[in-house]
Amino acid sequence: MVPGSVLALMTLAHGAGALTALSVAPLAPFLLDALGLSRLQAGLFLPAIYLGGVLMSLPAGWLADRLGVRWTLALGQLLTGAMVIAAALAGGFPALLAFLVVGGFGFSVLNPTTGKAIVEWFPPRRRGTAMGIKQTGLTLGGLAAALALPPLALATSWRHALATAGALSLASAALVAALYRPPAALAVLPPADRPRLAELGMFFRRPPILVVFGCGLALSIAQSSVLAYLALYAKETFAVSAVTAGQVLALAQAGGTASRLAWGVISDRSFGGRRRPGLVASAVIGATAYALFSLGAALPVWLAIVLALVAGAGAFGWVGLYFALVAEIGGPRHAGLLTGVATAFAWSGTLIGPPIFGLAREASGAYTAPWLILTAIAATVALVLPRLRPLVQRG
Repeated sequence: MVPGSVLALMTLAHGAGALTALSVAPLAPFLLDALGLSRLQAGLFLPAIYLGGVLMSLPAGWLADRLGVRWTLALGQLLTGAMVIAAALAGGFPALLAFLVVGGFGFSVLNPTTGKAIVEWFPPRRRGTAMGIKQTGLTLGGLAAALALPPLALATSWRHALATAGALSLASAALVAALYRPPAALAVLPPADRPRLAELGMFFRRPPILVVFGCGLALSIAQSSVLAYLALYAKETFAVSAVTAGQVLALAQAGGTASRLAWGVISDRSFGGRRRPGLVASAVIGATAYALFSLGAALPVWLAIVLALVAGAGAFGWVGLYFALVAEIGGPRHAGLLTGVATAFAWSGTLIGPPIFGLAREASGAYTAPWLILTAIAATVALVLPRLRPLVQRG
């Protein structure tokens, strides 16, 4: 393989996995009506996926370093696809949630494996761009889900739409198993050179690294809340259809895709490989958009549509830089393991973000309070992250 084909394969795999795992977000209005759910219950679908991801993220990172990218990624996508198809066939809300949790076990491998592949195949001054391109798989997968699944659900049913999303991960698993190979120099490592879980202690004893993990958790609270509730916010605040609300979410995903690409290039070419300036800028952009969203129906519809694009840039644009930073802190030996830990922190934010947003919406009867909570969270990251000392030695 060559770096370009590796990047294309990892981006495609990330996109297919994201489309499958995040398919419940644009289908939320259909699930809410079909299953008679509350808004709080509708906010539990994404946390269910991410609960499985958090539980397995550290083992997934360890497996990526021990077994390699190929089989860890292929088996993870196989499990995610099978469980999302099972969720589409579930008879009720509790069973659907249970299948999504198990599907999250497979979803947990995406960041450690694809991030490890980028670290193995790309030199430091090209990693930010490569990681940014690879991470667009998440937003492109979400964009495709938001555009394709609601019309499919409208034409057939939400069950058919969800099963279709699951089938895409099965196809991606087969493609990864058939095509991916590691660099020749890393194809076989002696057991003594493979990382051990006990080696995490040297990273946990460095407080700045823990702050980075905490910022990932905070930014993920905002990201997951936007993903889970933006479509419902648009539908209920501006009285648009469920399909139009899905298109608003797709616009946010498009903003996130463009932002990930832009920050990857900027961090490599303008910031000398530094990742934190882009992370801070993403937090500021997100805080601004969330504050304006809190105005609700006072916003003109055209401005709300523009803000969806901006909010997507802030909510989704930071992820590639974050995982590039963490992988570089770990280096080639510990990239998968440390990315697994970072994924656990970030995805823990997804477990608490949508429920907090939903509770604030139910308690206040409006979307003002939850949007202001996200504003405060993003602003805190923007204030804390620049104060850290350098974490990566750059040549």
